[in-house]
Amino acid sequence: MKKILYILVFSLLFYNNGFEKKNISRSKFFNIIEEKGNTGFVLRYHNEKSPNEYEIMLPINSPPIVSDYHSRYGVLGGSRSNPKKHGGIDFYQKPGEKIIAAADGKVYGVKIKDKCVGNQFAIFFGKAPDGTKLYATHMHVGKIHVKKGDEVKRGQHVADAGELVKTSCGGGMEHLHFHMSKIRGGGAGSWGSWRFLGGPKGWINPHEYWTGGRGKPECFVEGKEYPEGLLTLPVACY
Repeated sequence: MKKILYILVFSLLFYNNGFEKKNISRSKFFNIIEEKGNTGFVLRYHNEKSPNEYEIMLPINSPPIVSDYHSRYGVLGGSRSNPKKHGGIDFYQKPGEKIIAAADGKVYGVKIKDKCVGNQFAIFFGKAPDGTKLYATHMHVGKIHVKKGDEVKRGQHVADAGELVKTSCGGGMEHLHFHMSKIRGGGAGSWGSWRFLGGPKGWINPHEYWTGGRGKPECFVEGKEYPEGLLTLPVACY
């Protein structure tokens, strides 16, 4: 009996200390952001290495990434579950800051007050140079300035960053969740990212499709020419 209890206690301690990580406080998050200079970095919790095959090189004036694609940790550093790897990229923005179109495209979905992710909208950005279809949803946003069927231009102000979404999907911190897939989603009967993108089998890594190259996102600059089928950042730089 003592042996069984020992095994149970040891397993619990090992799970909590070795794998399961808890969220930090919002105040500690803001301190970390300030210490790192507020812009131009990817926040890596618990010494996590880049989940990609390369490091991400954000412009120095870009809003920071606070949970990267395929990271095992959320925006406040807690361990993820179901799925355990992040399907999108989370950018920290203050409420009201601009969310912009990452390329020319067409809005194919808008949902106000999704039961878990809050407001979201989706844009089809056409095909990448390798032929991959680029569908993207933008979640946890505030006011949306476009409607279904609208054509948008790269850099267009399409939504405002939102307040904290107070559900389990909100992560405990306001942010833009930018999520991409090569297929469209399940429609009105679905929720969250599945509504406009479907399940994980179609999800793709946005870092593969930046105008600056793999892992090299660029800020949108008015008047600059960009290649079709590649993306600039979906957030306005400072």
